[in-house]
Amino acid sequence: MGFRFSQALIRWSKQYGRQGLPWQGHKDPYAIWVSEIMLQQTQVSTVIERYPLFMRQFPTVKALAIADLDAVMALWSGLGYYSRARNLHRCAQEVMAKYAGKFPNTAEELETLPGIGRSTAGAIAAFAFEERAPILDANVKRVISRFFGITSDQQRNKTVQLLWEHAGAILPKSKSQMPLYTQALMDFGATWCTPKTAKCLSQDRSCPMMSECKAYELGLVNRIPAKKKKKPSPIFTTHIFLIRHHDEVLLEKRPVKAIWGGLYSLIETPWEPLAEKIIHPKSIDVKDLLNQTCLANHLSKNDIDSIALIEESHRIEHVFSHRRLQMQPWVIHLKRKWPCAGASLNWVCTSRLMEYGLPQPIRTFLESNSR
Repeated sequence: MGFRFSQALIRWSKQYGRQGLPWQGHKDPYAIWVSEIMLQQTQVSTVIERYPLFMRQFPTVKALAIADLDAVMALWSGLGYYSRARNLHRCAQEVMAKYAGKFPNTAEELETLPGIGRSTAGAIAAFAFEERAPILDANVKRVISRFFGITSDQQRNKTVQLLWEHAGAILPKSKSQMPLYTQALMDFGATWCTPKTAKCLSQDRSCPMMSECKAYELGLVNRIPAKKKKKPSPIFTTHIFLIRHHDEVLLEKRPVKAIWGGLYSLIETPWEPLAEKIIHPKSIDVKDLLNQTCLANHLSKNDIDSIALIEESHRIEHVFSHRRLQMQPWVIHLKRKWPCAGASLNWVCTSRLMEYGLPQPIRTFLESNSR
């Protein structure tokens, strides 16, 4: 069954697989690694645009290793899950220090590097070194679960172990087929055996797996993997402050372990759970709110008195994978620049904002208020 699966998938890919993606056809483990990390939890359409930009700025593992982390974060801005960018930078440095700039050529060794899990290691090893290494991302889990009729909870260790066993059993026998097979498996899960519109359930019954797929045989395609009821995402609120003096704005570098860790952002109050009763902004003393921010110990009465104008902006809502954030922005115009500078506070000219890693909603807000 394993051999038939791999060969059917390879035949399918020659007609229906995705072609011409900028990271395809590479044997360079560096280029493959960057694409695999970038594709984690990010849509292919977004990566198609951003991957070439990243590779032009950091064409080699050495170029990435010696780069300033802020430059890496700036280029990653908008891709989300920013720990990936920090791990990418740290991994490049480790490859230079421990492996003289050459990536290890086995999945087992690759998995020891920062930010590289078992599935990513398998993908790099398969594409770059033709190792018979399985992968098991979310799409592949769904394909294997349906093909073998696995209905158990995919979060359970026993289920994950079973999925890995199946992933290894269906590999092609020939190492030379590993790059094509691995890409085909990714493409099949992403474009045909999808969560809601699997090809076998449409009028086009051309799926190559239908004759042996247990989920199709049992009528369980839409029930595998089992869908868990999602709890409503908690909502948090904060006030953010665009503090301006002429063409400069005051930014704070966020702690590495915070959400948006390591990025620059606007000064903000602590995030709080959304209250049942929301106080109308007109009843808020914005100057008092500043004392709830990181500026509390930096501002004197003279600094507060140097505020020329405070403007209220439209509320911004940003949806994370596990929470929602409502931000109430305030634009503060100063008569003179506050003496705030240091490791975490920086005055930045608006013409240089592209050089800084900023959360996407903050970047969008700044761009709309840059004039």
